[in-house]
Amino acid sequence: MGYPIISLNVGKPQTQVFDGKALVTGFIKTPIHDRDYLTMTGFEQDGQADLKNHGGPEKALLMYPKDHYAYWDETYKRTFDYPSFGENITIDGLTEKDLFIGDIFQLGQAEIQCSQPRQPCFKIAKTHGIPDMPKLVTDTGFSGYYFRVIKEGYVSPEDTLIKREEDEDKVTPFEIFDCLFHDRKNAERMERYLSLEKLAPNVKNSFRKRIEKFG
Repeated sequence: MGYPIISLNVGKPQTQVFDGKALVTGFIKTPIHDRDYLTMTGFEQDGQADLKNHGGPEKALLMYPKDHYAYWDETYKRTFDYPSFGENITIDGLTEKDLFIGDIFQLGQAEIQCSQPRQPCFKIAKTHGIPDMPKLVTDTGFSGYYFRVIKEGYVSPEDTLIKREEDEDKVTPFEIFDCLFHDRKNAERMERYLSLEKLAPNVKNSFRKRIEKFG
């Protein structure tokens, strides 16, 4: 089964002015119509300004489901164009509950592996001028998810995302997100997630710190 790419989006860091203050960000991306090369750290035409919280091998590619856009349009009574959530790929039919951490997909010439859920960013609120938007992202779990790149290659907007291998642990990005932001004191659950070989190290570190705090 394949999932159609709705929009392929890239953008280099630029200075944006929000509330009279300058902010350098790569959040604002633009759809492209030609192929781009996906490296181990992301698309060649893409980039991030805040390398502490964004980018790197474990967050090489951000995907966001088209399926959620209707909710945002209805909630805020406005139209959100792709890619309103800073995603590299707007995908059709694959929500945070429809794939597992560690799943491997073919994306054009490249191979990618789901590594972690995306965590809400204040730049969503700044970009759209909606202060409570990150809170709603947290409440709904409509966050998107990241991939690491296993094999580099060209990706075209006409390509279809195809699952090649399903992880045997079957833990969704939604479940990880829920534990990070809602079920925050469930040490037993966090211990279980620490055993996930393919879960990104930064997420595991967050769980370890919490468990140590409880101990």
